[in-house]
Formats: sequence, structure tokens, C-alpha cells
Amino acid sequence: MARYTGNHCPVCEQVFTDDDDIVVCPDCGTPYHRACWHKVGACMHQSEHASGFEWKPEFGPEAEAAAHAAICPNCGTHNEPGAARCSHCGVPLPRPEDADAQAAQEETGPIYARRPQAGAYPQNPAHGSQSAAGPHIDAYGTGFDGGIYRREVGPDDPIDGIKARHWAIFLGRSPMYYLMQFFRMSETKHRVTFSFSAFFFGPAFLLYRKMWKEGIAAAALTLLFYLPTMLTTIAYYNADLFGNMPLGWLPMASTIGECASWGLRVLLALFSVSLYEKHAKNRIEAICRQCPEGPERTEALARSGGTNVLAAILYIGILALLEVAILYMATPAFLEIIQASLGL
Repeated sequence: MARYTGNHCPVCEQVFTDDDDIVVCPDCGTPYHRACWHKVGACMHQSEHASGFEWKPEFGPEAEAAAHAAICPNCGTHNEPGAARCSHCGVPLPRPEDADAQAAQEETGPIYARRPQAGAYPQNPAHGSQSAAGPHIDAYGTGFDGGIYRREVGPDDPIDGIKARHWAIFLGRSPMYYLMQFFRMSETKHRVTFSFSAFFFGPAFLLYRKMWKEGIAAAALTLLFYLPTMLTTIAYYNADLFGNMPLGWLPMASTIGECASWGLRVLLALFSVSLYEKHAKNRIEAICRQCPEGPERTEALARSGGTNVLAAILYIGILALLEVAILYMATPAFLEIIQASLGL
């Protein structure tokens, strides 16, 4: 069988010749020497039949296309031709018919699905193959004709004028989520995104993402809005602490403060991601102007970006200490302690 000449028998690993007696697995098409087939009694790829494995030649006109299709689009691992999933990361591998359909769509359809060119990114020593050194995300949107467009964003593709890999280095944690959000903002110009983290943690979220100015301002507003409630609690349990100071305004001020506090929570939830995108963009652009492409820029981006857990914990700790202080001031014994310390 000339079609199999030059390929290897998976049992004895000998090259097929024109004179060999060859049998083929009826399920996946893998060729064997007849003697080898009888020796093992079953296909070597039997466990992969359920996942759709099909034998692809390693030598011959179809070999190049089969080898290309076996390269994982996610991690770059070179898999065995015909494999259904990547042996390294488990991502489904493209089938020849999928590649043909994709090529047709790129030529005529409204779907944009550009893949990075082979060799455009550094060598991955872990896999021994060419792989993209950075994030890949799939983004979706509608075009002028109303069709659905899919775009795969590679490491060097720009998001709001900045390469995706620079965004990813600066972001540190959860880069895929923010890259998708930033891409959507760039494409649609809609900057409102509800962030549960910002809603529940408020200033702590901003400080965690190293937005110092925004975080300190939000923390100051939070404490300002909470002040009437603190004073109301102290006055309710220990009114003598305020002496003859009029306190009739506290209930109304406390209500206004609570409403303002909830309003701030909602605003932070809706616009924190947008603020973060603007903050990160300014920092990345400044670093790219100062540092040339290379390790120095990568280190500067990672150092300037990322997260700061200590800052978030410190803010939460200050709130906890404030609560403890309120409890002490709300007890009559606190007034006695103050008077004793002042010698009154």
C-alpha cells in the first residue's frame, strides 16, 4: 500500500515498504504489519477512539498538514498527528475540516479569528516548540453588518493602544478577566462594568490594586460617611461623653451618611474597573517611554503593577480598630478612664 510507505508501524516501529503486508484499524485508520496486528490483538490507540482519534501520516503529502494540526493552539505542544486533545494541557486540537472552515470564514465571512504567526514569539523550553509568550483571549462583538465577530487577541495585539502582554505583566493576578474587560471597553467605548469585588470591599479593592490616590480618597469618604453613625452609636449608649453638646442632628446625619455610603459602593462597583484601566494605562505608557523593550521593561511593569495584599489588610485592620474604639467609647467606663487619665 503506497499510501503508508515511509510511515512507521506503531508496534515494531519499522518503516513500511511497498512490499509489506499491511492491515488498517477499522476505527481510526492506523496501519500495522499484519504480524504486528496479530501480536498485540488490538489497536494501540484504542483508548482514544471514543474521543475521535484518527491516524494521520507522518510521511507523505498529508504529513505536513497533519503535523501542523497536531500543534496545540494553547500551549504549543507538538502532539501525535490525529490526536483529539493536547497531551500537555488537554485543549481540543483543531481538525482539518475545522481549519478549512476557518480559512473560508477568514476569506469571506464576518468572523475575525486571526492566529499569531508561527515563529513570531520566543521558544518555549518547557515544550520544545514555538509558543506565544503571553495571553490569548477570545473576544466577541457585533459588526456593522450585525454579524457576530470573534477575535483572538494574541500577546502583541493592542488593547487600547497597549500590547496585551504588557497589560498581563502589569495586572499580575487575574489578567484574563481584566484583559477581556479592557478589550470590551476599547471596542465598545462603554466603560461601565459591575465589579462584585469593588462593591463588597470598596477602598480595600482599590488599595489591593495599588490605586493609591483613588483608594485613599474612597477610604476617606467611607469614614466621613460612617462618622455620624459612629457618633450616634456612642451617644445612644454613653450620652454623657458629649456633655451639653446638642445631638438632635445625629439621626438625620446618620441616615444621610448611610445612603451616601451605599451610593459610594454602587459607584465603585460600576466604575472601579474603568478607573483601574485608566490607572494601569497611564502607568504602562510611562514605563514603556522610560524603559526599552526587554527584561528591564518587564521587571518595571511587574514591580509597578500587580497587587498589594498588605495595603488591603491594613485598611480592613484600621476599620476593625475603629469598631473597637467605638465599643469602648460607647461604655460609661470609658468616660471614667478619660477623666482619670486627665486627673479630673
